[in-house]
Parts: sequence; structure tokens; C-alpha cells
Amino acid sequence: MKMWKKYEYLLLNGEWHAHTSYTDGKNTVFEMCSTAKELNLPLIAFTEHVRRKLNYDFSKFLGDIENAREMFPDMIILSGVEAKVLPDCTLDVEDKILKEVDYPIFAFHSFPKDYELYIECLKKIISKKEVNTWAHPGLFLKKYRIDIELKELKRIFIMMKEHDVLLELNGKYSLPQTGWIDLAKSLGVRMVRGNDVHSIQDLLTRSKL
Repeated sequence: MKMWKKYEYLLLNGEWHAHTSYTDGKNTVFEMCSTAKELNLPLIAFTEHVRRKLNYDFSKFLGDIENAREMFPDMIILSGVEAKVLPDCTLDVEDKILKEVDYPIFAFHSFPKDYELYIECLKKIISKKEVNTWAHPGLFLKKYRIDIELKELKRIFIMMKEHDVLLELNGKYSLPQTGWIDLAKSLGVRMVRGNDVHSIQDLLTRSKL
């Protein structure tokens, strides 16, 4: 069972996409948790950026999360990663790290402008048993002003439902578009609120959305 199912009652109430100073965030795990507590957020998931060759101590990152759980026992604090999809349709992360964390999500970053390859890789990644969520869905298409075929989008959403993959409602990029949300709902795809927060200020702004 994927971890999100344990907390599915909080999919739209928690913050399921947060970064820290371990990568491109501005604040520590403790600082982010402290602000989340002030905002009465019931859950925060730290989905730190990863690569197959990390330039930071991932064990220390996980240790900070464990310490935060002790400091904030009334809040659910999840470990996670945001892994980018590579052109060979794999994720830029070691498999052992995917298994170590609670909540792995995937996204398209610096992906080639190749619609067919994008669709192929998207389907392969959705099928991976470890992945929980498609982060900022459709950002690649928006960037290159590409429209996905409706029948293709339906196939993708049906796959997401079959594999228990969540569709992220990303406030930072205002994604996915309304039409996608309506279609996903009609096909029974579950959604999660993840705003790609990188700082305390982002958390404060997120609370007003």
C-alpha cells in the first residue's frame, strides 16, 4: 500500500510538496515544521530534490526529519523525494532511496521537447510501484505550448487510478488546468495539494490560497 493512503483524509489539507536548504530551499526542516505548526498544518511532506549522484548527505536529511517528528509530535511529517524523469524513461534517483522514504513523487525537468517520448516515459513512470504523485502535472506541456490529445490524457488518468498515483494540485504553477481536474475527477483519480514550497514565506503564502 502506498503511504499516501494512510493519510488520504489529509490530501487537500496538508502540504505535500516542500523543499529545504538541503537543495534549493531557503529554510531548514526544523524551520519549515515550526512555521507549519504555527499555521496549524496537520501534515508536511519534505520531497527533497535528488539525483543519482547526490551532493548532500541524504542520511542527515532523513535524520532531521526524525528529529522533527520528536519535536512536533502532533504533526505528521513525511520524508520524500522529487525525482526527475530522464529521457531513458527512468528516474534520476537510486532505487534504495526510493525505498527509504515515505512519499516519492516525480516531475519533468529539463526534458527534451519530444511529445512522443514524454508520453512514453510518463506511462512507464506511472507504472513504477514506488511513485506516489505526478508533481506539477503538465508543466512540460505548458512550457513548450503543446496540447495533449484528450484520448491520451484519459489513458494516462486511467493508468494513474489503476496504480494509485495522485495528481498534484500545484498552487505555485496553477496546475493542472481546470479541464484536467474535471476529467481526473470523472475518472476517479485522487488529487493532492502540493505547492512546491521552498521557504517559510512560501508556506505563509500557501496558507492564503
